[in-house]
Amino acid sequence: MKKIQALLLILLYSKSITFAQKIDTIYTQKYLEKSTSFAWTTFGGDLLMLGGGSSSFMNNGITQKINFNPTFTPRLTIGGIHFWGHADFYVSFPLSFLSFQSTPKEFKKLEYRQGIETGLKIYPLALKPGRISPYFGASFRLLSFEQQLENTSYKYGGSEWQKMIFPIHTGISYTSKKYIWNLGLTYQALQKINNYISPNQLSKVSLNPISFQIGLTRYIDIDKGMRSSESAAQENLKYHILDKEKQLSSWYWGLGPSAGLQMSKSPYLKANFPYLYDNFIGGFMPDITFGRFFNKPDMNIGLSYRTLGSTLQGFDDKISIRRHSFMIEAYKNLFNWLGFVPFAGITGSVENLNVRVNNLKFSETKPAIGFIFGWDIRVTKTGTNLLRTNLRWIPELNMKIDNKKMMFDNLEFNFIQWVQFIGRKKTYKKYQSGKQ
Repeated sequence: MKKIQALLLILLYSKSITFAQKIDTIYTQKYLEKSTSFAWTTFGGDLLMLGGGSSSFMNNGITQKINFNPTFTPRLTIGGIHFWGHADFYVSFPLSFLSFQSTPKEFKKLEYRQGIETGLKIYPLALKPGRISPYFGASFRLLSFEQQLENTSYKYGGSEWQKMIFPIHTGISYTSKKYIWNLGLTYQALQKINNYISPNQLSKVSLNPISFQIGLTRYIDIDKGMRSSESAAQENLKYHILDKEKQLSSWYWGLGPSAGLQMSKSPYLKANFPYLYDNFIGGFMPDITFGRFFNKPDMNIGLSYRTLGSTLQGFDDKISIRRHSFMIEAYKNLFNWLGFVPFAGITGSVENLNVRVNNLKFSETKPAIGFIFGWDIRVTKTGTNLLRTNLRWIPELNMKIDNKKMMFDNLEFNFIQWVQFIGRKKTYKKYQSGKQ
């Protein structure tokens, strides 16, 4: 309250009372109450039980079938509850080094596991403290399978089969005052695959379509303190200060984790390394950005840098892939629905593409045009920071090796990016101290 009174005195000193009353209508208490309850931040983890299955191989001319057990993997999860408790957008990161799966004695190695998963849960009965809420949803997750028979001496072991799949989910969540307890079941349509046991021998693999998760996440209502009439007055005063100091348009920097999701397979691999063709090209990467927010057109122009690498290996071959992207991006905020601000735009970039095939190196630097879309969680334009979700895609990005395409057209999903506006904190402190 003292901060508000101090800011109000400054406001009355610098502007007329009539103008002060006018700016009070920019953000109302009703708007803040509705918009600040739109989303909560979550973090926590779960234990995934990925169903087992069976594999087969030739033994003295006879096909032999081997069953393998489920895989247990702990995962870390971050995300956000949106639409007033009706939707949960999340990303789960498996702690693969803590996974447990027993290996059949016939195999030197057998691994069935899941990579990063990004998904959505829908709650018809909104999450609310003291309530049990059923959910349904869907996700995309990377599925991996690798096996190697005993008595083989390949340099890089067996070939790894990988694919991005789209399972469906159902379960229940219980919400307490601080935590959300989750119990879920997942079904995947993919149940049969072929995996190379040698460069010339395929194994038929059957996968159990059912997996289970049990988990716990902590939720934080960061904007809870903005729902009073005093907070509404303070946000309006902040808006006036930024307007007076010409900082409604502001420079910003951002940092967050991003995932590269494979969109196309590479004809080069199919023609030369068929046992690596089904390996997933993508992964986890940092997303760094710097730019300018323009208030009146409600748009951003920025620079970003990402680097994405993958390693494909199997039997006696190893392929290393690396992409460096230096991008300029311009995107327009489309509307503000109670703090949910979607945007769309275009990108232009310089792409440095590199492939190393065993001891041979290939490199190309080229320009590219792409698309960017996503959303900000932006309750007011007076914040010193906000949370952003970016998706970027450059169609048909590739380089040619031996006249065959090696694809780099990943869909980049930057699920949570911290965006910090430069100078706003300093401006607010200046007014609080009366040094304006």
